Amino acid sequence: MRRVALALLAVLCLTGAAWAGDKVNESWQRAMLAAIDSFPERGGYYTGGKPNELFPKTTWRGLHDAYQMTARDERPRFDPQQAQPSFCSSATYSVIIKALLIWDTKHKIKREAMINMKPRVGIADEFNPEGIGQDDGVGFWGRANANGPGLGVLVHELDAGYSFTAYRGAKSERNRETPDERYLTDAEWCALDVWQRAVAGDLMKIFWNRNESRGSDSGAIIGCNDDRDADQEAGHSVIFMGCEGDTVTYWSSNGPGKHPEQMGYCLGRCHKNDIQRVVFTRITHPERFNNARKMAPTDVNAYLSDLNGKRHSTTAEMLRQLGIRSEK
Repeated sequence: MRRVALALLAVLCLTGAAWAGDKVNESWQRAMLAAIDSFPERGGYYTGGKPNELFPKTTWRGLHDAYQMTARDERPRFDPQQAQPSFCSSATYSVIIKALLIWDTKHKIKREAMINMKPRVGIADEFNPEGIGQDDGVGFWGRANANGPGLGVLVHELDAGYSFTAYRGAKSERNRETPDERYLTDAEWCALDVWQRAVAGDLMKIFWNRNESRGSDSGAIIGCNDDRDADQEAGHSVIFMGCEGDTVTYWSSNGPGKHPEQMGYCLGRCHKNDIQRVVFTRITHPERFNNARKMAPTDVNAYLSDLNGKRHSTTAEMLRQLGIRSEK
C-alpha cells in the first residue's frame, strides 16, 4: 500500500508539475522517493541525549549505527532500520544519504566526501577518535541539522541545487522587518505560486504558523536568539510529497505527541494556512555532493551556527545564504 502511494505521487510529480523555468532531475526525485520507501514506519520520535525507558538508544546513536563505513570502505552502507528513533532533521538527512547511495550507481561521489558526510554525534570511532559532536552549522551533519534554512544553505554551498521560498509576513508589529510588511490573508497565501512549483521529493523547511492556535508569531522568525521574551523559530524539516487543494502532504519523523514511542517516520499533512514561511530546496546535481570532500567535519558555517541561540536572521539575509538573488 505504501509503495503504491509513493509510486502514484512520483508519477504525479514527474509528469508536468514542474514550473516554467524550474529544473527537475527526475532520476534524483525518484531516488528520494525510493529512499523514503526503504525506511521503517514510525520507530519513535526522540530528541533527548540519553537512553530512557521508552528509548533504549538515542537518535544520535541510531544515526551513528545506521551510517556504516570503515577505513577500508570506498562508500558506506546506510541501514534505515538502525536509524531509530529519529527526529525531523535526522530523517531528512538520512533520506538524502540513502538517496545518494541509490542514485550513485557510477560512484561519482568519492570516499573523501562520504567520510565528511558521516555524522559526528559524540561517539568515538576510527573517523572520529575523540568522539566529537557537530553543533549546528558545523560540518555536513551540523548544517543539515541546523535551525533556519540549514539544508538549503548546505545544498547551495555544495552547488547541488537551488531553493525557492515564500513568506506570509509577520502578524505582530514587533516582528515586522519593514513598516509596510503585511500579513497575507488566507486566500492570498494559499494562492501563491510556490505551492505549484514544488514537486514530490523536494526538501521542505516549514516555519509553523501558530498565531491562531497559540498566539505566537514564531513562524515569522528565522533561528533562535538568547532573548527569553522574544518569539523563536518553530520549524519542521520534511520532504514534500504533494498538495491536494490546500492540504500539504509531507514525509518526515513527526512528533513528539503524547506517545512519542508510537511516532516517528510517517506521512504528515497540514493546511497551507498552518505554515507562515516555507523554504523548498531542490537537488538537481546530486553528483556535486562530491564537493563535501572540501567540507571538513570541523568546518563552520557562521550564519547557521549563529542561528542556534545567538541571533535571528532577516529574510533578505536568508535569501542571500540560499543563493536567491530576488524573490517576489
